[in-house]
Amino acid sequence: MNLSQLAVELGVTRQWLHKLRTTDPDFPASKRKPGSTREVWDLAEARIYYQGRELRPGERTDLKPPASDA
Repeated sequence: MNLSQLAVELGVTRQWLHKLRTTDPDFPASKRKPGSTREVWDLAEARIYYQGRELRPGERTDLKPPASDA
């Protein structure tokens, strides 16, 4: 399946998967069918990777009091 289809299956955006693919060396490698230039991924491999990766949530800024201008 292509990256867009993979994003739908995992419930994330294609842009997020592209970022993971280009920044995380553990992201599963794509495969190409003979004679094709299209990259495809195995859904089972991608699910294992995505569910097993370390989550690093960002800092919530909505809970902080506004910074004073002093």
